[in-house]
Amino acid sequence: MRFAYFHIKLRLGGYQLQINDEEQPINKRYDAFVVYNQHDSDWVIHELVPHLENIDPPNNYKLCIHERDFLPGNDIFENILDSIEQSKKTMLILSPGFAASEWCYFEMRMAQSCLFEEKRDIIVMVSLKKIPDDDMPRILRNILLTKSYLEWPENGMGRRLFWEKLKVALRSDSRVNRVAAL
Repeated sequence: MRFAYFHIKLRLGGYQLQINDEEQPINKRYDAFVVYNQHDSDWVIHELVPHLENIDPPNNYKLCIHERDFLPGNDIFENILDSIEQSKKTMLILSPGFAASEWCYFEMRMAQSCLFEEKRDIIVMVSLKKIPDDDMPRILRNILLTKSYLEWPENGMGRRLFWEKLKVALRSDSRVNRVAAL
């Protein structure tokens, strides 16, 4: 019910979507809104933020982290929608905690609706910890079967490549092209 209410509000003008024309760059406040479960906040704060925000300008990224960037006193739903709208991408940090969280599910669904509204592929997925098949929601399983994602490497050797791939994914502006069936 909540998803439907905010989806209708989004469509009826409660929020103005910023559609990217081919010639115009997208001007958004954040490079990515990061969706994660509170159990993964240590990784987000101590790994993700330093590797993306604290690099040499102009190569650094501006992330929207709910613990830091949500406006106090605003409705949580409003903060989520504003964050998605003001971000070029939405980064999903996948873990068992993510799969069990209603908030993460809501944020993922709202990002998906923006994919259809803006016709841009705005979702970047990072698999931080493997989610057992029995605990994985069907919609997340379907997304993982149809979309590439990055896996957090256990060893340090693969982490340099991980960060480079993540930066490329955040820089890309993938437009969704739909082909009509004949």
